[in-house]
Amino acid sequence: MAERDNAAQTVFDPAAIRAQREREDRLLREKMRAALPEARERLAARGIDPEPVIATDYDGNPMTVANFYMMLRGYAVTEKAGQDPTYRAARCAIRSDLGPEVRDAAFVALNQQSAEEAGHGDKIFGAAYYEMGAIAAETVAEDGFQQGGDFLEPSADAAANTQKVLDMMAVLGGVETLALERAFPLVLHACAEWRHPLARQLIEQVNKIVKPEEARHVLTWRYLFHKGVAPRGEGAIQRYYMLTNWGRDRFLAPRMEWSEFERHMRASCPTVEQLIGRPMPVSI
Repeated sequence: MAERDNAAQTVFDPAAIRAQREREDRLLREKMRAALPEARERLAARGIDPEPVIATDYDGNPMTVANFYMMLRGYAVTEKAGQDPTYRAARCAIRSDLGPEVRDAAFVALNQQSAEEAGHGDKIFGAAYYEMGAIAAETVAEDGFQQGGDFLEPSADAAANTQKVLDMMAVLGGVETLALERAFPLVLHACAEWRHPLARQLIEQVNKIVKPEEARHVLTWRYLFHKGVAPRGEGAIQRYYMLTNWGRDRFLAPRMEWSEFERHMRASCPTVEQLIGRPMPVSI
C-alpha cells in the first residue's frame, strides 16, 4: 500500500502538474492568438460579426465573439477528453473491492458519465464551434489531453482497482465543480450578451442538458467519498481532497478550500437514482 501511495503522489504531484500546465497553457495561448485572424475570417464567411465584445474572460480581459468562438473549441475538446478516463474508471470499478451495490452504482454512473462527456464535447460545444466556423474542434498537443498511460488499466489487485477509481473520481470532482462554478456561468453570460440564434441554442442546451448532467457527475464524486473514502479514515480523506485540487491545478484554477470541501461532503450521501437520473436497471 505504501508503494502504491508513493507512486500516486508522484503521478499527482500538484506543483509538477501545475508547472507543466503553465507551460502548456502558454503554448496554447500563443497558438490561439496566432489562429485568431483566421478564426475571424471563418466567422465572417458564415455571416457572423467577430468583433462585438460580449463578456470578459477569466483574467478580466474583453471577450469578443471571435474570442468566445476560440473558447468554445477549448470547452469542446475538454469535455470530449473526459470520455476516456470515465470509461476506463468504470471498468476499474467492476474489478474493485467496493461492496457489490457500490460497485454497480459506480460502474453505471461512470459509464453514463463517459457518454455524457462525449455528448457535451461533440453534440453541444463541438457542434456550436462547427456551426460558427465550419471546422471541427480538434485537440492539439498543447491542450495537454494525452492519455494517462496505463494508470486506469484494471489489474488483478481489486484493492488497487478501488484506489484507481477513487483517485480518478477525486480528480474529476475538482474539474466538474470548476465547470459548474466558472465555465458554464461564463458561457451563459456571453450568450446572454450575444444576440444571435446560436447563443439562444447554447443557453437552452447548457441549462437543460449540460448543467444537470454535470451536477450528477459532482454527485458521483460525493457518493464515492461517502461509500469508498470516508470509511477508510483521515488519510484517505486527505488524499481525496488533495486529488480534487489536482483536478483544479490541471486547469490553473483556484484551489478548493478545505471548508468548501467539507461543506460538499457534509451533505448526505446521494442516492443511486440521483447519480444516474433514474432508477438502477432492474437487471442489476
